[in-house]
Amino acid sequence: MTVKMKVLNGLLVTALLTACGGGGGSSGGTSPTTPTTPTTPTTPTATIDSEFAAWLTDVSTNVIVPGYLAMQQQATELVDASQTFCALTSPASTDLLSVKTAWAEFNQSWQTVQWVKVGPIIENSRLFRVQLWPDNNGAVARNLGNLLLEPDALTAELVAGQPVGAQGIPALELLLYSTGEQSLLTAGDKVKRCQALTAISENLFNISSEVYQGWLSTGGNYIEQVSSGTGDFTGHQDAVEELVTNWLEQIEKVKDEKVLKPLAISAPGIPEISEYVLSEQALPSIQANLLSFKALFNAGNGHGFDNILTEHLEQQAIATNMLAALDDAIATANSLEGDFADLLNEQQARETLTALVQDVRELRDLVTTEFVQATDINIGFNSNDGD
Repeated sequence: MTVKMKVLNGLLVTALLTACGGGGGSSGGTSPTTPTTPTTPTTPTATIDSEFAAWLTDVSTNVIVPGYLAMQQQATELVDASQTFCALTSPASTDLLSVKTAWAEFNQSWQTVQWVKVGPIIENSRLFRVQLWPDNNGAVARNLGNLLLEPDALTAELVAGQPVGAQGIPALELLLYSTGEQSLLTAGDKVKRCQALTAISENLFNISSEVYQGWLSTGGNYIEQVSSGTGDFTGHQDAVEELVTNWLEQIEKVKDEKVLKPLAISAPGIPEISEYVLSEQALPSIQANLLSFKALFNAGNGHGFDNILTEHLEQQAIATNMLAALDDAIATANSLEGDFADLLNEQQARETLTALVQDVRELRDLVTTEFVQATDINIGFNSNDGD
């Protein structure tokens, strides 16, 4: 065969192989193409902003609004107890105890939201009208004394126009727990004192109702401002920063004002500057505060900071450490029993209170360092003692 024929035959074979889809494979038609796997749409990745939005919604819905509802409900009980007591011609100490119990329960409900300093509670001086404390210049005793000198019958409306020291929880404590010539059972002006008791209780009910309604979607709808980061806030992060700042201020208040300062450097401490001097409610208030810190952290078992740290930021260690610090502080406080003034004077109890200060300090340090660094938030927070 000539060279020319060999070349032609080669070209022919190549053409045939090309037409058949190559030299190997199926003997007829083109080779089937490999099927492709359908693409599954991806779920949008959560952002820190959406995480903050979830926390704001849950802390409002699960913690703050229920806290204000409880205040309103307990205020109703307090008003009823006060009116029942004052309707008695010759009330006994057991009758007065019923009012004291209602007052203590109202105070406990207040302590769970005492940390909140945004929204309706800071309008019209409501925060200080509910509780003026610390009272460094004796305003409560002075304002209440002036209220009792009012010639007109005392009403909630009249009380609402008085200086804040005469309007709230501390004024009621002074009325309920005073003894001797100032006792609600035996005082010469007990009728006037009963007017004050009922009027201040009604004033607290009015304030509680205003704050609660102010948060509701059917009322002032402040819950929408917090959840969406609008109104008073420039965004979700701004709202988170404001609430975390509130939290830190309360942490410092518990550590310093409620424990460290009354503890002083030695027994018997300074019980007269504790939050509640007469009623033995200083320790229960601290215990309620610490429980509120955990509820704030986990958003009332909703989408809490613990979820954000572990699931979004992958900071399991920080979440674990913060939960441990919260649980340690709660356990330490709950191990104490009795009158706060007695605890300040007992060596073993003083050691436990000192341990509580350290527990709360460690929580404060975690929040102000690792937590804010991980979440990249800024806080408007000033330590009271700088330790």
